[in-house]
This record gives sequence, C-alpha cells and structure tokens, in this order.
Amino acid sequence: MLGKVLQVLATVSLSLTVIITFLQVLFRYVFKSPISWSQEVLMISFVYSILFGAALAVKNKEHLTVDLFDNLSSIKEKILVVIEFIITGTVILILLYFGWELVRANLESGQIVGILPLKKAYVYLAIPLSALFMLYFHIRKVIK
Repeated sequence: MLGKVLQVLATVSLSLTVIITFLQVLFRYVFKSPISWSQEVLMISFVYSILFGAALAVKNKEHLTVDLFDNLSSIKEKILVVIEFIITGTVILILLYFGWELVRANLESGQIVGILPLKKAYVYLAIPLSALFMLYFHIRKVIK
C-alpha cells in the first residue's frame, strides 16, 4: 500500500512538473506574460518527484548496479550483500539525519520560497521523508 501511495505522489509531482513547464513556456513565449510563481512550484514538484522516485527505486531494487564480481563463492557473495546493506543503510541514515536538521533549521529561520508564501522547510522536508521511505523499504528487503 505504501508503495502505491508513493507511486501516486511521484506521478502527480512529475505530472505537475511537465504541466507547469508547458504552461511556463506557453505563457512566456506565446502570451508574452510569464507566470511569476511557476519557477518555484516547478522546482518543488521536481524535487519531490525525484526523491519519491528514489524511494520507489529502493523498493523495486531498480538502482544502478555494477556486476563486478560474477563468479564468487556463496560465502563471498553473502559478505558483499552484507557490506552493501551496511553502506546503503548508512547513506540513508545520513540523508535522514541531515535532512531533518536542514528542515529544523529552516523552520526556525522562517525563510520562504521566493514569491510563494511557503517555508523552505517544506521543500526540504522531501529529503527526510524520502529517506524514511527508503529506510523502510531497505529494512523490508533484508527481512524478506
């Protein structure tokens, strides 16, 4: 269920990115009147689509892999899988921790996104949120 929700959110974010880009070009070059808020909304929707897509890639095991060691013994392969789990988990935890610190700091500062009356913290919230999803799917992968 969580994967489906993430998929819908990523699809909506990416669709919003495409639609706003089209409207931005249309209004700027055809109507000669650019949309003032489009750049910020475009950036936010793009960030969320990328980070939610990364969490989906962890869920579906679709991240880039390199088959460097093809003919390894069973024990060596298991050791490499454990090392991969530890490194990937560490990177996800770093994203989670520092992403949350970034959100917290921006909530305290009260900075807003350009012309929109939206705090930057809500844009940066995509980092720890996607890291939480990644961590969940990463741990679930190991349990299976």
